[in-house]
Formats: sequence, C-alpha cells, structure tokens
Amino acid sequence: MNASYTIPQFCDAYHFSRVHYYSLKKQGLAPAEIRVGRRVIITRRAAEQWEDRLAQLQVANPSNDKSFWEQEA
Repeated sequence: MNASYTIPQFCDAYHFSRVHYYSLKKQGLAPAEIRVGRRVIITRRAAEQWEDRLAQLQVANPSNDKSFWEQEA
C-alpha cells in the first residue's frame, strides 16, 4: 500500500469512481483528508481507519439490502 494517495489514486486503489468518492464524502463516509497547498492527500493511516470504520458500519447494519458500495447519497 502507498504511503499516501491523491483522491484519484485512492479511488483507483479501492476500485470506485471519483463520483462515488464525493458521494461518500457528502454522507460523511470518506476518509480524512489533509490539504497540502491545493492538493488533497489521504494518508495510509487515514485509509486504514476508513476501512475499519466502514467494516464497523457494515457489521452494525447487516439487514441493509444493498451492499455499502451500491448505496448513493
């Protein structure tokens, strides 16, 4: 895994579109971002914490008919 990602790199690594990323962000479900100048960085630690948080949400809501990745805002 990379030390950090830009948003396009993060989306590529997790196999979803930037549109879906911004949908997650609107729902408060995107990973923590760090701004470096005009660039947005997602650290490896933030990505790992995001994975853990999503796993916990999925365990807490197992009756949801759609998978997490199919949900839209």
